[in-house]
Order: sequence, then C-alpha cells, then structure tokens
Amino acid sequence: MQKNYAGDFVMKDRNKLIGIINSLNVREIFNDEIIRKSIYNNVWFNEKNISAAVDEVERLTRPENMREIAGLFPDSDRESRRVAVVMSGETPLDNFRDFLCVLLSGNRFLGKLPSGDRFLLKAYSDALVGKSPELEPDVCLTDCPLKDFDAILLDDKDGNPVLRKYFSNVRHLFRRGNPGLFLLKGDEKQSDLEELAYKCFINFGRGRHSVRNIFVPENYDFRPLLAAFAKWDDVKDNARYFNNYEYRKSVCIVGNVPHIDNGFVILRQSDDMNPNVSEIFYHEYGSPADTPPFFSGNNSDDDVVSFLQDL
Repeated sequence: MQKNYAGDFVMKDRNKLIGIINSLNVREIFNDEIIRKSIYNNVWFNEKNISAAVDEVERLTRPENMREIAGLFPDSDRESRRVAVVMSGETPLDNFRDFLCVLLSGNRFLGKLPSGDRFLLKAYSDALVGKSPELEPDVCLTDCPLKDFDAILLDDKDGNPVLRKYFSNVRHLFRRGNPGLFLLKGDEKQSDLEELAYKCFINFGRGRHSVRNIFVPENYDFRPLLAAFAKWDDVKDNARYFNNYEYRKSVCIVGNVPHIDNGFVILRQSDDMNPNVSEIFYHEYGSPADTPPFFSGNNSDDDVVSFLQDL
C-alpha cells in the first residue's frame, strides 16, 4: 500500500538521528532469513556479496562516518525536501549510502523498491522506524510509483531521452556513474591485484562500483593479475554468469577476436567502455597522461552529495 507522504519532517536533530542509527544492530537486521529471501529473489545475490554489503553498512554507520557525512550539509531552517530515489537493485543494498545521505542532509527519503532487492533496505528501514517511530514520516519505501516529491535521484546509464524529458520539470540527478575503471602501472603488489580482483568479481561485474575496464601500460604482463583473478573461479558456479561467459567466449573464438581466457572471464582489448557480464576490457596507454579524464571528477557518490547540497 502507498504510504501518505504528508506530514512535517520531525528529525532535524542530526546528532539524535546518528544516535538512533548507531543503536541498531546491523547483524540482527540482516539475519539469515532476510539473506535467504534476498538470494532466492535475485540470482545475482549470494552470501558473499550480501556479507560485503552489510560490512559496508556497518562502516558507513559508524558515528564518525555519519558525522562526516552530516558535516557535508550546512545547517538550515528551510523546509525539508521529499527526495525520491529509484533504486537499482543491481547489487545488494546498492542505494544504502543514498538513503543515509538523504536523511543526514535533513530531507525525507522516498524509495522505489527494485524488484531485485526487495528485502534488504526495507529490513533496515523497518528496524530504524521500529526503533524510533517518529521517523516514520521521513522514511518511505514502496513498490508503488512515487509521487508528491520535490526531487528525484535515479540511475540512467544510457542517457534515456524519454526519461530525461519526463522528469525535466522536477529537480533531478540522472546518475551515469563511471564505467568501472582501474589504472594499473605494472608495479602493483599482489595484494593490490587481489583488491582489484575483489572489485571485479564480488558482484559479478554488475553495478556502478564494479571494475569492468582496466588501463594497463604497453606490453603489460597479465600473469600476476590472472593469478589474483584465479581465486574468484567460484563465480562460474552462478549459472547465469557462466552462460554469459560461454557465450562471450564463443563469440571471440568464432570471430577470431584476440582475447585472454582464464576459464571464467574474458579479457580483451577494446575501445569500448561497456563490457558485458563475464568480460573485462583492457586499454593500453603509453603514459598515465594518455589515460582519459574519467579518473577524476566522476564519482557518483560525490554527485549525490552535490545534488542534495543544492536542494
């Protein structure tokens, strides 16, 4: 049922809000039942990536981190804004930081639940309101179309002109995000490469925080990187991922496309920046100065902060 968005914003005291959030037990909220339901609901979710997402929730909701986020927004007596967020559901708790930023900026969160992640953020929201019922007017997650909002935030990877026209008369942030970039210099420690592998595979290469493009110096030796990748061979246990891999492998073989194949991911050189699931594109450079300007000023999290600051 659609909730009524009417009512005055009541949680203007950020220190109080931080205290309420800090009092929640994240591990109790994301219990085994919620995790099982989430995995059953979305074939791309598993215990490993949900656990990683819960770890990030715990990190973000440490008091010092919440105070840092709250400090990005000036104190104001202005009326709070109703901020609609169309959540992606590509990765577990993908929009949790948006949720936190909206509330800590002194605004109200109206979330459109994605079909791919119907339970995780809803469980957290229910626990928050259960702990502090006065927050109920400030937090709404629904399956219904959103309405009666002052601003909207949503992912728009492809620059959909229809979408942009539809929301042209409301304050909006169409978040493109970066195309999953990582710059390698060739002198990385094995631990650095293992961190990169984590970013490539924890969510099967899906979502705006997954690395899908790597920039490498000319004549780069891929062997240490492939050794780091090898620890993630369990991604092929996901049938949908492995079907994608086998299809992309066959395309490369039939098309005589040069590629590197380690048994569960295809690395190939490309000028494109949008690889498919089970592919990682690599791009050679002569010097770091030759790399594109994507490595600075294109952080989607920073975009959200700027958007909320300007409301």
